[in-house]
Amino acid sequence: MSNPLIRKLELFGPLPEDDRRMLEEVTAHPRTVAGRQDVIREGESPAVVQLVLSGMACRYKVLPDGKRAIFAYLVPGDFCDLNIFILRSMDHCIATLSPCTMATIPRQRVLDCPSGPP
Repeated sequence: MSNPLIRKLELFGPLPEDDRRMLEEVTAHPRTVAGRQDVIREGESPAVVQLVLSGMACRYKVLPDGKRAIFAYLVPGDFCDLNIFILRSMDHCIATLSPCTMATIPRQRVLDCPSGPP
């Protein structure tokens, strides 16, 4: 399976080989999540970043009447919760809509990533 994050990023231009290698490394041990499962719940403080490699997921909030309001769909190559760096705790939930393959990337590994050209 080719890496959907690399494919997505290369739409904007070629990636240096070191960056490609690092992205392959951080996504090398994915896990399977069944459909219709919460990956992260509102109020949690995740220490990792989730990346959708296959399948479909969503961001949602539970409304006061108990219904679920989906406000974003996540497809292969999308980070589920990259905003953990600005939130002390999640203000929404992330759930799978179909069976998904997901990579779990430790927070520190994301912080160690280069931010772009010098």
